[in-house]
Amino acid sequence: MKKHLLLVALLVATAGFGAAAQSRPGNRKPVPKGKSKQAPGTKGTPKAPPVYSPIQAGRADEDAPPPMVVSKVKIKKPVLVYYEEPAPGKSVQQLIMAEEHLGLLKTLDLEHLMSRREVFVDGLGNLALPGSDVNKYRLLGTSAVAEDTRRPAGDGRSFYSRLKVPASSFLYVVRESAEEYRHFIKGPQKKGSLLDFQANGLPGIDSVRAVYTLRKMDASERGAGSGETIR
Repeated sequence: MKKHLLLVALLVATAGFGAAAQSRPGNRKPVPKGKSKQAPGTKGTPKAPPVYSPIQAGRADEDAPPPMVVSKVKIKKPVLVYYEEPAPGKSVQQLIMAEEHLGLLKTLDLEHLMSRREVFVDGLGNLALPGSDVNKYRLLGTSAVAEDTRRPAGDGRSFYSRLKVPASSFLYVVRESAEEYRHFIKGPQKKGSLLDFQANGLPGIDSVRAVYTLRKMDASERGAGSGETIR
């Protein structure tokens, strides 16, 4: 009986010693710093990419003028039309079109004329052609290459002059605000039109397609500023 009790006590002591050894902190497998224990079945799962806040670019200068867009156009037998409105109107505009389209002057008013793709206006500016030497080349209105002879346009009011087309046959079109083209009134035919800033000769028109010719400046004209716009 004593031997049996001694054997039971020995087994209990041995089991308690093993449990105590397993519970000691020094016997646990250390987890590498910066890593957490992965859940079962997640081994090798790629980490989600970091999320960055969008970069805020600086504000664009809202007052800066839009870039000038220049396109080329070929007009068959181009003419410069000194368009006069019917009475009692007094506005005069210088329109550019092919000679074959002069018949439009009889049937369309100015607003509808200028909405046609084949009708342009004579440019008023003295512009630099993007990508060219600004000291050597300028864009000038087609009045600079118009013949002196003026012929009746066929509508009983207007006249036209033929244009001396450059060797390249190209003219240049610039989309411009109509504001600068609103104020021309009828003047002596030999001197063109006069300016009246109280008049609005282009009602309902916000922008125009202005035609220019590329001119190579003479040495005496270079560095002289914008020069005189011929009209």
